Amino acid sequence: MEKDVSPKKRGAVARLLDFAGPRKALTYLGCALSAASMLAGFGPYVCIWLVARDLIAAAPDWSAATGIAAYGWWALAFGALSIALYFAGLMCTHLAAFRCASNMRKRAVERLMHASLGYFDSHASGALRRVVDGCAAETEGLLAHKLPDTAGSIAMVVGMLALFFAFDWRLGLACLAPVVLSVCCMARMMSGRGMEFMSRYMESLVKMNKAGTEYVRGIPVVKVFQQTVYSFKAFHDAIREFTVLAQDYAIKWCQVPQSLSLTFINGVALFLVPTAILLAPGEGDFGSFLANFAFYAIFSAVIPTAMTRVMFMSEAAQSAADAITRVEDVLAAPVISAPEHPKAPDGNSVVFDDVSFAYEGTDAPALSHVSFEVPAGATVALVGPSGGGKTTAASLVPRFWDADGGRVLVGGVDVREMDPARPHGPGGVRVSGEPAVQADDS
Repeated sequence: MEKDVSPKKRGAVARLLDFAGPRKALTYLGCALSAASMLAGFGPYVCIWLVARDLIAAAPDWSAATGIAAYGWWALAFGALSIALYFAGLMCTHLAAFRCASNMRKRAVERLMHASLGYFDSHASGALRRVVDGCAAETEGLLAHKLPDTAGSIAMVVGMLALFFAFDWRLGLACLAPVVLSVCCMARMMSGRGMEFMSRYMESLVKMNKAGTEYVRGIPVVKVFQQTVYSFKAFHDAIREFTVLAQDYAIKWCQVPQSLSLTFINGVALFLVPTAILLAPGEGDFGSFLANFAFYAIFSAVIPTAMTRVMFMSEAAQSAADAITRVEDVLAAPVISAPEHPKAPDGNSVVFDDVSFAYEGTDAPALSHVSFEVPAGATVALVGPSGGGKTTAASLVPRFWDADGGRVLVGGVDVREMDPARPHGPGGVRVSGEPAVQADDS
C-alpha cells in the first residue's frame, strides 16, 4: 500500500497552480492584464485634473480652455481600455481556475477510487464530499477573481503612491495616512487569531457537512425507531458550533478593527480637508493649489476600492490555504497498489503469519504478532472483548488495510502479491483498477 505525501512548504497559491497544468501561464497573463487595467484606469482621473487645471487657469474666460474636449476623449479612451484589459484578464484567469478546480476534483476522486476501504471507516462520506467539491469551489474563486484583483490592487497602490506625490506631496501624505491606518487594522484582523479562526471555520464546515449527510441518510432508520429529536442533536450541535464560532469572530475579534478600517478608508476627507485648509493661506499660486486639491479629492474615491480588494484577498488566501491542504490530505490517502508480478492464490485457506497492525494516529497496536491458520472450507469464530482486534483481523484479509508487520496469506499467497483488479477463485468479484476519471493537463 503506497502513500503519497505532498510537500506543504510551498505557498498555497503555488501549490494550487500546480493543478492548472500548462494553463498556469494564463493566470500570470491574467494578473498582468488586470494590473495594466488598473493603471489605465488612472487615466480618467489625470484627465479630470487637466480639465480642472485649464479651467482654473482660464477663469473667468472659460472659452480660452480649448483643450477640454480632447481631455474628455482621452478619458473615454482610457476607460474603455481599462475595461477591455480587465475583461481579457478575467477570461484568462477563469480558464485556468476552471481547469484547476476540475483537476482537483478528478485527482481527488481518482485517489479515493483506489484508496484502501479501511480509509473510509475513519473518513465520513460527508466530510470527503465537502473536501472534494467545496474546497475546489473555494479555490476557484481565488484564482478566477481574487488573484487578478489583487494584482490590480498592487498596481493600484503603486500607482496611487506615485500620483500621491506627483502633484503635491503634502496633500499626498494626507491621503496616504488613512491607507496606512487601514492596513494596520487589517493586519490586526487577519493575522494571529484570524489565521487560527480560518482553520477552525473550515473544520466546522466539514463537520457540518458530515453531520448533515449522516442525518439525511439515517432518516429511514430514525423514523422506524421514532428517534427524530435525538437523531437531530448531532446535526444541530454542528450548526450551533459553526454559528457561535462565526459570531464570536465577527463580534469579538473583527468588530473594532473592521469598523476602524472602513472609517479610515472612507474618511479620507477627514485628513485631506484640514490639511488643505492649513496649507492654503501660504500658497502663492492658489489656482494651481486648488487644482491639485480637486485632483486628490476626486482620486481619493479609488482608495476604498483598492483596500477592500486587498482585504478580500487576505480572506480568500487563508481559505484557499486551508482548502488546498485538505485536498492534499485526500491525495495522500493510502491506496491498494498492484504488484509488478502478481500471483494467483491456490485455494481459499487463510493464514496469519506473525501479523502486527496499528491504526494511524494511535500508539497501541490493534494486533501484535498474531498467528493462526484457517483451512479452506473451515469456519472459525474470532471471540474477544470489544477493541480486541477481531474486526481488524477480518479487515486485513480483503486488504481493507495492509499489515505493518508479518504476512496475511490467502491460498498460500501474500495478499499484497495479488492483483486487486482481478478476481481470484470462483465467484470472485472484479474491482476495476482503472481510474474512473483523469485530470486534464492540456
